[in-house]
Amino acid sequence: MNINDLNPETIAKLGLTKELKQVNAKPRQHKFTIEDVRSNALNVMSQVSRLNQSERARVLEHCIKLNSV
Repeated sequence: MNINDLNPETIAKLGLTKELKQVNAKPRQHKFTIEDVRSNALNVMSQVSRLNQSERARVLEHCIKLNSV
């Protein structure tokens, strides 16, 4: 049975909402390379360079919390 054949109520009752989103997800159009990650990390660190290490850790932990919402 295909998950797309189920109605939304049944999918919710079975707890398959996340799986349905994964099945219907479109492939990525942009590749986020390791070089992109490094470049963005350096940009972020340059913004918080005036902070000491414990302050940076606190700010970055808050950023992670905001990102997860």
